[in-house]
Amino acid sequence: MPRRSVWAPSMVSTSPWEDTDLDREIEAIVKLLKEQGALRPPQIRDQLETKFWGPGRLRAALAEARRRGLVRRTGRAYEAAEGNSRFNR
Repeated sequence: MPRRSVWAPSMVSTSPWEDTDLDREIEAIVKLLKEQGALRPPQIRDQLETKFWGPGRLRAALAEARRRGLVRRTGRAYEAAEGNSRFNR
């Protein structure tokens, strides 16, 4: 039986400019976590309706927010890191 392969486009960007959507997404996540406390990714997804952000955007935004020190992981949940001043609003 012949083998079937499936191809899907990846979210690779070769653009030299900054991803301004990522900053907006991170800001929304940090604000939500400050208001609601620690949340798991499915709860964040539901609260922020991240299905409209595009595939892989929530995971990328959470990873970048962690890298920047704006959120931290606590078990399976994420919470806003103390003392982050960039998105204090």
